[in-house]
Amino acid sequence: MRALPAAATMLPAGSMHHVQAGDTLWRLSHSFGMSVESLAQANHLGPGQPLSVGQDLFIPLPVETSAFLWPVHGRPRHEGAGLVLDVPEGTWVRTSRSGRVSAAAPHLAQWGPTVVVDHQDGTVTVYAGLGQLAATPGAWVRQGMPIGQAGPNGVYFEIRQGLHPQDASGLLPQG
Repeated sequence: MRALPAAATMLPAGSMHHVQAGDTLWRLSHSFGMSVESLAQANHLGPGQPLSVGQDLFIPLPVETSAFLWPVHGRPRHEGAGLVLDVPEGTWVRTSRSGRVSAAAPHLAQWGPTVVVDHQDGTVTVYAGLGQLAATPGAWVRQGMPIGQAGPNGVYFEIRQGLHPQDASGLLPQG
């Protein structure tokens, strides 16, 4: 049997998170839908090992669920029908739930670069204020996959049932 060339070696699926003040393994694992042990193991961290501001952590894709997960770990504030998540520019934004990208627009009126994911059950999620898009219309995105990077003013996030915005903070994990 032939070995795969180095370029074909599979890397684990996930993305990086830049640790911010107040981040803990528990908060991050809860926000991204995984156990503390899984997150610690993915980053070769010992039990109870503290995180350092500026440290980069690998966030593996979570076990897929039908629950919504936080698209990015940041301080939320209500704005209009959704939430603005204050995070550093360039932070990876992940899909809250699996679905099909129905829009990935470099400029949507009043929202700037935006990705809309249709979850095939009457709900859609909106991710706006992105600096970079990493999703294309029609693509299937799995829960936790990066779909873009945060722009300079945080990320606007909305969950809609049909045309009606829902209280996103009530549908996301608390903690």
